[in-house]
Amino acid sequence: MVLALGLIGPAVLEALLREGRSGWLHVLLRWLPFAALALAASCLTPYGPEPLLMPLTTLGLGPALAWISEWRPQDFSRIGGFELLLLAGIFALSRGVTLPLVRALVVIGLLHFALAQIRNADLLAMLAPLYLAAPLGRKFGGPTGDDAAGSSRGLTLAAFAGLIAVSAAALAHDIRPAPIITPQAAIAQADLARAGPVLNDYSFGGYLIFAGIPTFIDGRGELYGGPFIDRYNRAVALVDLGDFLKLLDEYKIGATLLAPRTPAVAMLDRLPQWQRVYSDDVAVVHKRRDAPQR
Repeated sequence: MVLALGLIGPAVLEALLREGRSGWLHVLLRWLPFAALALAASCLTPYGPEPLLMPLTTLGLGPALAWISEWRPQDFSRIGGFELLLLAGIFALSRGVTLPLVRALVVIGLLHFALAQIRNADLLAMLAPLYLAAPLGRKFGGPTGDDAAGSSRGLTLAAFAGLIAVSAAALAHDIRPAPIITPQAAIAQADLARAGPVLNDYSFGGYLIFAGIPTFIDGRGELYGGPFIDRYNRAVALVDLGDFLKLLDEYKIGATLLAPRTPAVAMLDRLPQWQRVYSDDVAVVHKRRDAPQR
């Protein structure tokens, strides 16, 4: 939402650059009401304008974002789809494709976001083609005049057919969450619903919410705050062993639900007051020996 509002600025600037100075007032009078209405529409939520501030709150988590995989920078240690698309873009530029100044700045900005944080690669994939379509069409012989109208209808039909095909494939595809973040068996076998407060792996937060079990932490980082997320990750990684033990007592943790490779799992195996009650390839459950059962 915030990015969409932000992109109004480059659109206005591009319109101003296309017009002579004598037409600037006319352009502004057309765009200002649109921008105001767009901002007002963005505030029509159950929380008012607060969602507009959410990105600032999330980015305000600071160093804690480094613990969250989707907020980390791109990893080029292995060839992936993002790298291939990036190389294809560089190849297109080497063939003489040029962008107007404003569009070039927008694409560079989107590229920066995508390189800085993995989750923003989707924004680059969705928005960059909108800014690249016209220059690519001009470079590689796009149709003009009457041919353009016919081609536009053909592209519309092709896009509609593609949408139908993708929708059909999505309906046929298994859309259940990945098993690696779905500790269904662990929750059922260890009866975690009655184990008291659960210290969970960050990636298990979504499934615990689905199962109706209060989470210790989940993907809503803006609710927990940077210091809490940083403390949690340092604790389960045993960067601060003393604070891990303190955290278990401070929050009266009755059970833990952690990924097998989490360093805290090995420590819990060695603590006399904790007992491993379940383990598989997805999750390991420990319960406090004297934990009250609900």
